[in-house]
Amino acid sequence: MMNNTRNTQLLPMKDQLVNFLQAIEYRFELLEDTNERTVIRSGISLSFGASDGFMVIHHNLKLVEFFAHSPVNIPENKRCEVAKFTAYVDSCTYIGNLQLNHQRGELRCKTYLRYSDEPVAQDIIRDNYFEGFNILERYMPGVMSIVYAGKDANAAIIELLGTVDPSNN
Repeated sequence: MMNNTRNTQLLPMKDQLVNFLQAIEYRFELLEDTNERTVIRSGISLSFGASDGFMVIHHNLKLVEFFAHSPVNIPENKRCEVAKFTAYVDSCTYIGNLQLNHQRGELRCKTYLRYSDEPVAQDIIRDNYFEGFNILERYMPGVMSIVYAGKDANAAIIELLGTVDPSNN
């Protein structure tokens, strides 16, 4: 007689994320662990500085948010132009959303996944965790050219993508 029941042990999402971080040998810190949410902090060194990463599990929503925070704070007089730049970046990315907090000048990238009572593939966790950092690494040179070189969002994108702007001839 064939048994159709599955013999898999479901690990809570927190344990799946901790196992992922341990498997890649990353340091992490559990900042909050309640019935409503769990927050895990880690980070990565990028070419422009150390970037904090957060995994936020919203247990009731069965949702995990992955955040990668830029170490660069955007000055108030550059936030509007950086916001234009992030809007363009968001139109080019498949996974991840580059966000600017206009009040504090914080720049971060966010990805997320929904989960069910099935285990989440480690590849999915890895892709969501690292994509935020990859987006910061890829697009921060454009942000830096706006903040420190005085370029506008359009010029920063053109320069970043290596596109020739005929109006500069």
